[in-house]
Amino acid sequence: MAETMVIEGMEQRLGRRLGLEPYYRVAEQAPGRLRLESRPELNRPTGLTVVGAGVGLLLVAVLIAVSGLISAGSGTGFAVAALAAVLGGLLGGLGYQRIVGGYAILTTRNQITFDSAAATISFDQGSRVGKPRRQILPFARVSGLRLRQRPLAVGWLRQVRPIVALELISGAQVWIVDSAAEAEALHGTAVAVATVLGRDFEMTSG
Repeated sequence: MAETMVIEGMEQRLGRRLGLEPYYRVAEQAPGRLRLESRPELNRPTGLTVVGAGVGLLLVAVLIAVSGLISAGSGTGFAVAALAAVLGGLLGGLGYQRIVGGYAILTTRNQITFDSAAATISFDQGSRVGKPRRQILPFARVSGLRLRQRPLAVGWLRQVRPIVALELISGAQVWIVDSAAEAEALHGTAVAVATVLGRDFEMTSG
């Protein structure tokens, strides 16, 4: 059973992901209903990076623990071995958490469902780690739909690139639907969302 959050006065938590290519594809489109599903392969680079960092921490933890045992066996002192055990345990725990977190990223699936019969937009997120979560935005709270230019820092050097985001406006809040380097890549999704919401979308530069 998904944990449901009907957001009142809080910003979006689920489904928000900015990138250079669309994160969602249209999985279902019918009169009054639209379902977008995430492309899980786009999670792979980040997930593998986090898992790799976790494995690295585990290896360091093992080396520290082994060095502590060697020190204890050679008569260097119990204090050194105890310190090594504590430090190795801390790093091992952190490494394990990173591995689990990376696996969660690798197995994460997101979907956004627009349902005119229920007059709601549901943001759903699930993975093989933890409970599925759901966040709901009622149609009545959507005051606008737009494609807007945004800056995005990418790569190890955090180079700033311009992107375009498809955004739902809810009062002073902005809910992200999807993003891409070029507006054309989001045009079909924008039209589909505008149709099910029964409103037009606008283009803005900032």
